[in-house]
Amino acid sequence: MNTTRGLRDTARTMCGLLLFVGLAVLAQAQNCSVASLAGTHFFQLSGTAPDAAGTRIIAWAELGKLIGDGAGHYTGTGTANAGGTIVPYGIKGTYTVASDCSGTQALDITPQGYPAYTADESFWLAEGGTQTVSATPEAEYVLTGHSYESAAAGSSACGNGSLIGSYSFLGSGYLATAAAVNITGQVVFDGQGGLTFQVAQNPTLNASGNGTYSVSSDCSGTAVLSGGGYTGDFSLAITGSGDVLVVSTTSDGSIVSGVWQPESFSLLLPQVAFGGGWYTALYFTNTTKAAVSFTVSFTADSGTPLTVPSLGGTSTQVMIPALGTTLIEMPNTGSLSEGYAAFIMPPGVSGYGVFRQSVTGKPDQEAVVPFAKANASWARFAWDETTHVTSIAIVNAGSVAASISITLWDSNGNTVGTSTLNLPAYQKTEAALRTLPGLSGMVGLSGRAEFDATSGNVAVLGLRFDGTAFTSIPANQ
Repeated sequence: MNTTRGLRDTARTMCGLLLFVGLAVLAQAQNCSVASLAGTHFFQLSGTAPDAAGTRIIAWAELGKLIGDGAGHYTGTGTANAGGTIVPYGIKGTYTVASDCSGTQALDITPQGYPAYTADESFWLAEGGTQTVSATPEAEYVLTGHSYESAAAGSSACGNGSLIGSYSFLGSGYLATAAAVNITGQVVFDGQGGLTFQVAQNPTLNASGNGTYSVSSDCSGTAVLSGGGYTGDFSLAITGSGDVLVVSTTSDGSIVSGVWQPESFSLLLPQVAFGGGWYTALYFTNTTKAAVSFTVSFTADSGTPLTVPSLGGTSTQVMIPALGTTLIEMPNTGSLSEGYAAFIMPPGVSGYGVFRQSVTGKPDQEAVVPFAKANASWARFAWDETTHVTSIAIVNAGSVAASISITLWDSNGNTVGTSTLNLPAYQKTEAALRTLPGLSGMVGLSGRAEFDATSGNVAVLGLRFDGTAFTSIPANQ
């Protein structure tokens, strides 16, 4: 890939694939427009393509992103690994979308160190938007790929804390010797830029070691693995589903691409309250045919460990038999204590929380509440303050301070108010949403709330009150 022709081939391949991958986002059946193409999507491509001279077939892998503005313009970047040659590139262009979800695009691709290349293409939007599939239509190019919605939304931002816990690794490609290779393994992120790994790579390599990773605010990043005779440099991108797309960026001619998928999820119950009229319970169900064990830890609003007298400490070990269910209770005894619960949910385990409020002379009120992701950077839910009051619990379970922007829209899409909340690492707060600075205009209206962490993490629980009666408001993350 050291000639102009090779660059043109590179750009042509990118264009053919972006036709399906980069621009395939949410499509309302027979009701599309340029507004359907908005936000950040990551795309991943892999397969084979002709070399610069057109005399042999080389391995190919690619990872990039496109940002659509919903008004007919987009920008993007990417990195191609073409036969071991790493080629970063930029993308910009315009697009149109018809109501039947077909569209056209004009692409300007500018590979680093090579002349720019322009192409006009057509495309179709695919329903679902969070994932799309593609295959290049050009002869001799055997390339397929997917695009995925980014983990970032609105003004939210990713960081190293966006990756934490164990991920299964599945990849394939070619070594520098041109031998086909597949690789499986596990990567464990510490949430602070460090990792450990173990891999099995055919035909004979089994290795383990450690490394580093870095995640940028746009949810793209890099990872370096080394140990036991294995080394790997990767570009990565975190999707909205929590999967991590990876493409090798080593310069030795090796090409591997794949996906790192969470083995378990770091979850929170963003509000724990016991005493002073409140009771909290956590229910867990094991759907697997093997016993599981994990720890639930409790943290006070101040970020310090929270002692739960009924459990005899600040954490408890959960043991669930095969196909069994268990319950953790925090009874209504003593004065009010508040905080949150954190745990890593094993595969095959599900659950929820329950709040109960007891008021003298009135029936007890209960609500089932969902768990939230600990490493999310945004959350959204609908609110209704026409005759109700919306309360929230917001947690920053990350290791760095979080600056959280809150934006409210009414039912017509008009901005009602904005506010900013700063939460130190591991801390939590709760309040009636209308009492936060800048948000009193929501009273008497209904609409949508968005919480974006421009640094750190955010987990949100909404509660809707009507006097003493209340229910939970599930938040999308």
